[in-house]
Amino acid sequence: MIDYEALIPRVQEALNQQGVNIPRWGEDDPQLRAHFSAAVQKMLLNGLQRELRIPDLELGRVAAEVASRMIGLGVLEPYTRDNLVSEIIVRNGHVRLEKQGRMMDVGHLASDDYFFALARRAAEFQGRQLSAAKPFVLVDLPDGSRFAAMIPPLTVAGVAINIRRFVLQHLHLADLVGNGSIDQESADFLIQCIQSGRVSMLISGRPGAGKTTLLNALSAHFLPETEVCAVEKFRELQLQHPHLAWAVVKDDVVAEEGKGVSMRDVVNVLYTRMRPDIVIVGEVVADEAVEFLHAINLGVVGLSTIHGNSALDALIRLENIVLETRA
Repeated sequence: MIDYEALIPRVQEALNQQGVNIPRWGEDDPQLRAHFSAAVQKMLLNGLQRELRIPDLELGRVAAEVASRMIGLGVLEPYTRDNLVSEIIVRNGHVRLEKQGRMMDVGHLASDDYFFALARRAAEFQGRQLSAAKPFVLVDLPDGSRFAAMIPPLTVAGVAINIRRFVLQHLHLADLVGNGSIDQESADFLIQCIQSGRVSMLISGRPGAGKTTLLNALSAHFLPETEVCAVEKFRELQLQHPHLAWAVVKDDVVAEEGKGVSMRDVVNVLYTRMRPDIVIVGEVVADEAVEFLHAINLGVVGLSTIHGNSALDALIRLENIVLETRA
């Protein structure tokens, strides 16, 4: 049995000496990957095949596995290609999946050191550092997934990774009715509210409850002539409308004055300068709540999500956020 954890560092060092570059994160060219896998196979053939007693018939498979573990998400990458997987969770080398709303145990896929190297590679993709001095990182991957990782000494039991995936699958209210997420009467009522062009909505629930999924489904019922502006912190929305002003506010976006661009800034610009009929804020978590309320009080329809165990809890939380902002 091949010890990939011991083999990969040796392969990587040999490739570096030969001037063979590992494909950069996000380079998903099959031809480039095949070329890299062939370079790994050639290197194994010239040095390690005999030492590791790899049969000739197995050499191609072993080379492909080594190459895949050195590119992108490595052992986790197959799960990123499964459109039914919504979250990938790693705890000290052990992997679990959230698939179709249910947790599935995959098992121990690699060592903690392997996942530490993977997390550092993900951080470097967006120019971030992951070290003992900065033991937490949150980055957006090329496919739009949100990658979060914590390492010791912040964590007690090894590397912790969560990859939240936003599958490019447009669900409609009919789909939500079909899978039991909502009943037909409620769906019909929400459609009437949306198409009236007069009703603002705040969708509440716990993390992972399907708030954004419902918001995306509702967007399919905006009238075609409606002007829609949207803003979010991370790319989660999958709005089904042909004419959008859509902003994603990243931490590294800087205005001319050298200050960071905030969600509150963008919400203000959207409803005061972009002539929207509907303003969508992906999630209300901080001072953008003030501008969201300003917008709906000026007659603009506002849609957003918020964490809350009930409708009343959501309103109380919105009020508390605004009060904390004004304090």
